[in-house]
Amino acid sequence: MKLTLLAGLLLATAVGPAAAQSRLAGKILDAATGLPVPYASISMLNTTAGTTSNAEGEFELKTVLPGRLVVSELGHQRDTVAVAAVAAPLLVRLQPSSVALPEVTTGTYTVELIKQAYRELRRTNGRKTYGQAFYRQVTKLDGDPTEVQEMVWHAQTSNARVEGSALMQGRFAKRKAVLSYNNFSKFSKAVSFFQAEEDSLANTGVIGLRVAERYKLKLLGVTQNGAQELVEIDLDCKEPTDPVPHANVVIDAATHQILRLRIATTRLSTKSNNPLFKFKQQLSRVEFGFRPEPAGAVLEYLKIDYEASMSRALKSNLPIAVSSFIYFYSGGATPAAGVAYVPAKAGGSDLAAIMQTTYDPAFWQNNPVVKRTPLEDQVMKSFEQKGAFGTMLTP
Repeated sequence: MKLTLLAGLLLATAVGPAAAQSRLAGKILDAATGLPVPYASISMLNTTAGTTSNAEGEFELKTVLPGRLVVSELGHQRDTVAVAAVAAPLLVRLQPSSVALPEVTTGTYTVELIKQAYRELRRTNGRKTYGQAFYRQVTKLDGDPTEVQEMVWHAQTSNARVEGSALMQGRFAKRKAVLSYNNFSKFSKAVSFFQAEEDSLANTGVIGLRVAERYKLKLLGVTQNGAQELVEIDLDCKEPTDPVPHANVVIDAATHQILRLRIATTRLSTKSNNPLFKFKQQLSRVEFGFRPEPAGAVLEYLKIDYEASMSRALKSNLPIAVSSFIYFYSGGATPAAGVAYVPAKAGGSDLAAIMQTTYDPAFWQNNPVVKRTPLEDQVMKSFEQKGAFGTMLTP
């Protein structure tokens, strides 16, 4: 079966951990609710060591100790924790930031702020970042994991997209199933919400000068986080059949940098050459998380959750869920020596590239870049125990 994914939204850039001696583990919680804080930015002060918490607020970080751990997340106050040595897992409780509505005409305020964010994107688009990227994908059919991919790339990025990549390490496993998403990663790298080459006045996207023509904007609030004033805006499309029905953006009011963007879209779609298979209720939720920098915000992580229902003749509908996560790190202005960065649109199959490499279990067992949730860890161990990685697994 041949599957084709058609995508139309996304972006990328880099940030930064470094090799170190100690392995620090911990969990980030909301101090008010006690709930986990997912995708918090975690770094060691005055070093390039950094990571992000997973969906359960957990993290691991290789770093030199003693040091001062800096933890930040939109909607929470930034915190700095002194860490002398590795002991029990570290528990960090972030205080929620205060939220208020500014005394302005909200319609004008939100439109103008998004216009300023668009101009900031155009101003900093020429900046290139070179670093590494960690990719994980899990495919589930009817709730059962059938496919796993993990990769580490050399990555070349702008503030609009992954402009090129080169595989460093990779592993995959796949059970026999009616369909697979072998190269979902290719579209994760290629997708973008901003095109610098487009005519500014013609742009009617989520971030553009004519955003008010297509979307109803609602100011949700302003978060005061130290010196930062973070503005959160909801965007609902005026046309119910629009392929991008909803979005949410957080913008730094002073720098006009976008720090988080969430988009719901039907543009990421699946087709099959089997006429008996029809895909319905296709929806993708895309989330971009950015880290602010003086020269322009860079992408820290990119998350896509794709859901659909596939109808089959004489069988019940098959629920489909594909989740991918990319974390960008170790970013700098200089390309890696001897690396040929292949553009996403021109690149071949990631799965084919993985099959040309030798599976290194030690590399994955000792990789703390993104700590897995207990559910993800259970899936990985299930595949690992069956000797699946590096091979095509069938029942």
